[in-house]
Amino acid sequence: ARLKRVPAPVRDRMMAVRAELPPGAITAVARFYDVLADRDEDPFLPSRASFAAACRNESALGLLLRMLERHSPEVCLAEGRGLRKAYYRARSAGTRPSGPARLRRITVPRDWPEAWLSLLPALREAPIAESTLRRHVASVNRCVELLPDMICPPRIGWLLGWEMARTFRDEALRPSTIANYLGGLVSLGTHGQYDAYAVAGLRSVQMGLLREARRTPKLKQSRIEALYDKGGYAEVLRAIVQNLDRADASADWRSEAQTARATAAILAVTLNVPPRSGDIASWRFGEALVRERWGAWRLRWQQEKTSVWLDAGTLWPEIGWVLDQHLLAGRPPRHAHRRYTELLGMNWLSHDLAGFDRRWPSERVSAAIGVPLHDLRTLAADYLRLHDPVAAPAIVAALLGHSTEEAGADYTALARQTAAQREWMDIRAIHAGGDGRPARS
Repeated sequence: ARLKRVPAPVRDRMMAVRAELPPGAITAVARFYDVLADRDEDPFLPSRASFAAACRNESALGLLLRMLERHSPEVCLAEGRGLRKAYYRARSAGTRPSGPARLRRITVPRDWPEAWLSLLPALREAPIAESTLRRHVASVNRCVELLPDMICPPRIGWLLGWEMARTFRDEALRPSTIANYLGGLVSLGTHGQYDAYAVAGLRSVQMGLLREARRTPKLKQSRIEALYDKGGYAEVLRAIVQNLDRADASADWRSEAQTARATAAILAVTLNVPPRSGDIASWRFGEALVRERWGAWRLRWQQEKTSVWLDAGTLWPEIGWVLDQHLLAGRPPRHAHRRYTELLGMNWLSHDLAGFDRRWPSERVSAAIGVPLHDLRTLAADYLRLHDPVAAPAIVAALLGHSTEEAGADYTALARQTAAQREWMDIRAIHAGGDGRPARS
């Protein structure tokens, strides 16, 4: 009797397992459909207001969503997820730092010696990007962790750099990683007007590590080769489809569905233009990503690392379709632009004001295809180099948003090698004998 306003199929499913229903299940579902009937609302696409009217607290909402997921799978529960996130925020307000707060905490020096702290104001005033400042402070924080177990005093110079490099090697860190950590100290001493000879000594240790790193095969190369073995971009496409299928198999109110669709959207964008993880984590609807009323998506953003604007223009229709899936989060396609206007100014991945950590997109890509997001920039450059090695350097620079020739020096060198190899093969073919055998010299 209490379920009289509930659709018959839903009522029948619940009554078939009545003995297994948790306490309050019938009341929760009945109240929800009573609200829908009173509001004359579409039972297959309930609004957030209807969920709020039927559920006065988080536990009641959780029970309702679980029951609808099981007994009324045709109902779109996406708006229920929005209300559930609001309950989470209210419960955890003031107890958990947000994404931006986490980044600010990284820039705070931890247990620095007084001599190092005295150099910090000059580093903060230096004409460097905020992201570079964060990286330098984080590197110095990593160096500070070694000081308690070191014999030499914390005086910036060659001896300190050498001792730190040796200790870092004991932790099995690669030369390039150690050089990056020491680079934070070098920058601190340079901008802080520390003794020039001492800074030069520390820099010499860093340069030696960088030279060693150039002779050491990059881990990235083995990862790229493994990705090629899986099919290269074909593997990326498979991962997009798998994540969209995973999202469709999950209820729209569950975080697994949103994470899967966000992962598919990240991978899809990299097919059009491969951005850096920090950039892609910061995009917002209506700013970097713009959706036209007719369904086309445009992408234009200022790169954090170089401050250069990169305009990808109108994204391919297939990419736009994947972005719509993430935008809709289970809602019918006809609601795509309405949903976009609701989310204007929101982070495109979280659909909220606060975004995810800057490393989150790369972590999701790594979980999906086995390589971090940055490797897809190398993959794109490789495809272009193999397709047209002569034109590749200029195209790669434009695609990846390089601001200087040095930024793409490695890609340019590889492209020139490939072009030279092909030209040599053509020369050999020209000088070959008419019967296909090499001509005698």
